[in-house]
Amino acid sequence: MADLTESEVRALAHALELPLTDEDAAEVTHRLNAFIEALTPLVELPADGPEAWPAPVDPDQV
Repeated sequence: MADLTESEVRALAHALELPLTDEDAAEVTHRLNAFIEALTPLVELPADGPEAWPAPVDPDQV
């Protein structure tokens, strides 16, 4: 997977209406790329296991 460029991160921030200063753009780009790299091994996990179900909620405890 290719690293995100600073230009791509700026475009994402703009699309999400998130403030991103020029001073922060490089750091945010670095951190996003590190996060994506850390999550990459999860792609190899099997996705055909049992389907998750929400836990029952006791209405008296809500």
